[in-house]
Amino acid sequence: MTAFRIATLASAVLALTACSLPNPYSSQPAPVTPATPEPVRPPVVTPPPAPPVIDLPAPPPAPMPEANNATLQQLADNLAARLRASAAINEVTGPVLLDDIRNEAGSPVDTRGLTERLQGQLSGSLNFITGPEVNSLRQQLAYQSGRADIASLVRLGKQSGAGYLLSGSLNRAGSGFKLQAQLMELASGEVLWSDSVSGR
Repeated sequence: MTAFRIATLASAVLALTACSLPNPYSSQPAPVTPATPEPVRPPVVTPPPAPPVIDLPAPPPAPMPEANNATLQQLADNLAARLRASAAINEVTGPVLLDDIRNEAGSPVDTRGLTERLQGQLSGSLNFITGPEVNSLRQQLAYQSGRADIASLVRLGKQSGAGYLLSGSLNRAGSGFKLQAQLMELASGEVLWSDSVSGR
């Protein structure tokens, strides 16, 4: 083979090789592999803080209506009649200390007047101890609330020379009142009589 043919063949190979390379100035874009998009996560929404819970105090209970004096006087009369009709009244052989009726009704009541009414109804059947000495002893043994407990009243009764103690309390009974009382022998502590009456 001559040198000329070899040179021609080499030129042809170079020309073919040059034709197979991509043209950097070609208008056709180079192939691009599309990128896989990352999944879009929804934004995390933080709920607003709950408002603070404020515990409001319960409204105070409505005061009970004032008691009718005629009703209370009738209760005292009925309770005195029950004591007079009981067999326990015949067992009382000595003086009796009458404690002020305790007001547990939740409304303003003149319990001192109620106590005096009860005493007046029973004065013909029982011998009550009265006087400034008894009032002084009652004040010494009374609690700050204005009433003494049973043990203090027993001690008071013995100091005053009484042999028996008649005590009572006024309570609510639905829309009405309940007046209850008991008669105790101070020497033995035995309750000789106990009863209650109700009314409106």
